[in-house]
Amino acid sequence: MKSTYILFGGLLIVILLGGGLALTTNPVDSKASGHTVEQEREHDDHEDHVESDGGKHDDDGEIHDEELEHQEHDEHGQEDETSAVEMTRDQQKEIGLVVAVARSGDIQHLISLVGEVRLNEDRMAHLVPRVPGIVNSVSVSLGDKVLEGQVLAIIDSHELAELKANYLERSRNLELTRRTFERKEYLKQEKIASEADWLEAQSAFQNAETLLLSAKRRLSVLGLSEEEILALPDAKDETFGRYALKAPITGTIIARHITRGEKIGEEEVFTVADLSVVWVDLQIPAQDLGRIQKGLGVEISSTEGKVTEGILTLVGPVVDRESRTSLGRVELQNPAGFWKPGIFVKGQIQSKTLSSAIVVSSEAVQNIDGENIIFVPVGDGFKPVPVTLGKRVNNRTEILAGLVAGDRYVARGAFELKAVMVTSGAGGHAGHGH
Repeated sequence: MKSTYILFGGLLIVILLGGGLALTTNPVDSKASGHTVEQEREHDDHEDHVESDGGKHDDDGEIHDEELEHQEHDEHGQEDETSAVEMTRDQQKEIGLVVAVARSGDIQHLISLVGEVRLNEDRMAHLVPRVPGIVNSVSVSLGDKVLEGQVLAIIDSHELAELKANYLERSRNLELTRRTFERKEYLKQEKIASEADWLEAQSAFQNAETLLLSAKRRLSVLGLSEEEILALPDAKDETFGRYALKAPITGTIIARHITRGEKIGEEEVFTVADLSVVWVDLQIPAQDLGRIQKGLGVEISSTEGKVTEGILTLVGPVVDRESRTSLGRVELQNPAGFWKPGIFVKGQIQSKTLSSAIVVSSEAVQNIDGENIIFVPVGDGFKPVPVTLGKRVNNRTEILAGLVAGDRYVARGAFELKAVMVTSGAGGHAGHGH
């Protein structure tokens, strides 16, 4: 009998527990609640609709602050939201939070180089006297701008005087032999002079022509013009041995090694350079040579912050064994003369354009516990999603995985979200991306 009571009591307990369990698993009557699930969803949908109408998108896919008041529930809203960072609308506006739409794009790889401004060797000239002598006068100083053909100095040269005298002697001899030949030719026609006399006169005349031409060419080599040579018979004695050093090009005197009264020979006395176009020689690391070719645009910047642009006109054919760099040369327009040869500069070369599936603003990428993440809107907050990074150029970063075209992400304000997450202890639990 006693065991019967115990069995009956156990059955009663089981029945009561089953009924209680059934009561706890029944759904709550929607009429008993002030806000039903359906009403809450309708309310959320209504808010999302209003914000999408009022929000504005710029050309980069950014969604401005007014649209952030109520984020719509996208695919991320279905994931675990335990690590999401919640932030009020006022807080979002305060930090300037901006949500953008992930899009495909192109990025250009920038290669930073160092270099130096140099003289353009194709636009400079070293002036060396062609005859020795004594400096009579110097008319220019270091830094002076000169024109092509302008007289820079006057040299008194005994050697030049002898060459001019030789020319005049050969000129007179030619005139004499010409007259003799003409007379012999007349006498030959009159049967008075013999054939031998005529041939001798002809040979002397032709030889005189050759000697005069040789003397004239020697004067031309010294820089005398045709007009100056023809005017020699009328030259004054005091200027007969004077030699004018003239500027071979238009430019600036960048070196002077000549003084009045100095005896000079065949050494350099002036250097003239056209500084309106200079060279910038850049050092290209060997590992970057495969991405750089002639014709690429180069941005040149000085230590003072002045920036200009040029074209890469030369990529060196060899790599220096010690520095492991090759020469990259830019021909730079310098009409104002700011880019002085000798100053150090930096150069940025835009190499080949890289096509990428997804490109985002670099400030959108944050690192939490060694993991690269991007914040995405989810529910009423922002959830960190792990991403795999590709190339990073300037302020643009390639995303290889974790984000697809059309996904929304926090383009501005990600650092502040990270700070909130870290200080709240929610870091280190980034969700899973695509």
